[in-house]
Order: sequence, then structure tokens, then C-alpha cells
Amino acid sequence: MKVALIPCGQTEWHEAGRLLGRVELPLTDAGRERCRQWGAGLLAHGLKRIVHAPDELAAQTAAILARQLRVPTKALDDLAEVDIGLWSGLTEAQLKARFATAHRQLREAPLNVSPPGGESLRAASERLVGCIRKLIKKNRNQAVGVVMRPFSLALVKAALAGGEPADWWESTRTVGEPVIVEYHVAESPPVSP
Repeated sequence: MKVALIPCGQTEWHEAGRLLGRVELPLTDAGRERCRQWGAGLLAHGLKRIVHAPDELAAQTAAILARQLRVPTKALDDLAEVDIGLWSGLTEAQLKARFATAHRQLREAPLNVSPPGGESLRAASERLVGCIRKLIKKNRNQAVGVVMRPFSLALVKAALAGGEPADWWESTRTVGEPVIVEYHVAESPPVSP
């Protein structure tokens, strides 16, 4: 089974290198165009549906893709972005300066981090991976696209494809294209990146 992990389209904060969190911002024109390019590339993977986080940015991204792929979309509450609390809007340099210990932990042991005023990354990972497990079980032999914001996408990617903690942090800032994961239904995705 194929799972296409699809990042939300670009916003002005993405372009400025700011952590988005759950802040609602519109797609930029460049973000819409990039979504259309992704749609053309995803045609070859035979996606049968696209599920997405419940926010407007994920919904806009999914709608652009769904029109091109001619597939239905559905919002799933459990795919909501990790609540990064007071980190929303910060650049990595600001995060490192203001929250040095947490910044270091994000590279070494991200699931031990709880952003101030936000959600524990461990709890978020369990929520997201649980949602993906249900999705995989329900869509056993059908390729599915999943549109998420950066932190959520990086947690799910780490759970499905494995990787080191430092890779997880890098993924939150650099996954700019859909990632196709071949998943065998008999597998059970791990919970920790």
C-alpha cells in the first residue's frame, strides 16, 4: 500500500522560515502553483482519496490536489498539527535563542519535548500514528494521500519510514515535496521517531 505524505502548500511564514504551528495563513500564489505541480506528479501513484488535517491550509492544499486527481477528500481531526504553543511564528534562530534546551532536545530526543503552551510531541505522535494506523487498516489496498502541516508530517514520516531524531527536526523544516511511503499492511508503524 502506498501512503503519500503531502506537506501543506507554502505560506508567507514558510518563505520567512517561521514555525507555522496551527496559525491560519493563506496559501501564497507560489504555494498554489506548487500544489498543482505535486498533483501532476502524484497522478502516477493512483491515489484513491486524500485525507487532510482539519485546518484551512490543509483543506486548500487537499482541494487543489483532489481536483487534479479526481478523488474525494476528507478532514480528519486527529491529523491536526502539533500545537507548538509559544513557538508559533518563531524562526529557528529565535527558537534556539529563547528555548535553547528545548531546541537541543528537538535534535536529540524530540518526543521528550513539550512546547510551552502547546502539546507534548509524544502525545501528538501517538495521536497521529493512531490515526494513520486506522487509515491504513480502512484503506488496505488503496493508495492514499495525507495532507499535513510540518510537525505532524515529520512525526508521521518518522513513524512510517524510520529515521534518527536529528532527521525528524530537519524534516519539520525541509519536507517540501510529497513523500511516498510503501507500507506493508502486516507492519505496525512504530510510535517514536
